[in-house]
Amino acid sequence: MPAANCSRHSNAVEATVAVLLALECGLGLLGNVVALWTFAFRLKVYKPYAVYLLNLVAADLLLAVCLPFHAAFYLSHKTWPLGHASCRGLLFLQVLSRGAGIAFLTAVAVDRYFRVVHPRLRVNLLSPRAAWGVSGCVWLLLLGLSHRSLLVSEAECPGLEPRGELSLSALWQEALFSAQFVLPFGLILFCNARIVRTLRGRLRDPDRQPRLQRARALVTVVVVLFAACFLPSFLARVLVAVSRGVGGCRVLGAMVHVSDVTNGLTYLQSVLNPAVYCFSHPAFRRSYRRVFNTLRGRGREVEAPGDINDSYC
Repeated sequence: MPAANCSRHSNAVEATVAVLLALECGLGLLGNVVALWTFAFRLKVYKPYAVYLLNLVAADLLLAVCLPFHAAFYLSHKTWPLGHASCRGLLFLQVLSRGAGIAFLTAVAVDRYFRVVHPRLRVNLLSPRAAWGVSGCVWLLLLGLSHRSLLVSEAECPGLEPRGELSLSALWQEALFSAQFVLPFGLILFCNARIVRTLRGRLRDPDRQPRLQRARALVTVVVVLFAACFLPSFLARVLVAVSRGVGGCRVLGAMVHVSDVTNGLTYLQSVLNPAVYCFSHPAFRRSYRRVFNTLRGRGREVEAPGDINDSYC
């Protein structure tokens, strides 16, 4: 086990992570505020998948609000001047919101799987009210799983520092993160593979091929988003664990720096999820196009005709 003084700071790494977190905060807030506005003023019919998407927006907004504080942590060379209680609270909100984002992204994939692959099952008759009940249960489950974030030691809050052995709470956090990646990612891969296979067999009519292409695009977006945001951090955490057991201080310090950067990439989820919204409902695509054109100084664009209640899910 490396000695307790293995911790090393890197100004370049800490500045990079802080800038990354600040960018993710700004872009995540913009993208999800537009999504929330679309839910409030553009969507006229809520289906279960829309309920899950709305909860995903809420989780992403909560995560984005936490990021400036985490960026300040890195700008202060991984020190927290606001007290241990607030540090624990920040870590708890981050773990909760990131876990909720993963859960509801998975729920969208599972809902789409049943509707496409098993359209005759009674689960597809789930009402929006029942979907809200499912969402409430998800939040309660995640609250129970995340509460140990409030018990981490000062040395491990809010970042992972190689200072001797990890506490039970920190080990729980590592196990929770691994489970939140491996299980949902495996489920999403399975669902999406079956969806693509089913659509390939059903939609042979050339007139229906555009719908097939949109479904494939949505499948690709979900899988790529999940892999890009969480796979690097998962692998880095594995390397940190291996380095703790057999590596020296130099190797462990380098792996922790890699883990810091890849952990910052996990928050890209709140930035990239709007791509899922765009492929899930045309109203989101119109809203984001309007904002993009406004930022470019092109003014409002005339909307193409179409049914606002159409959905690709």
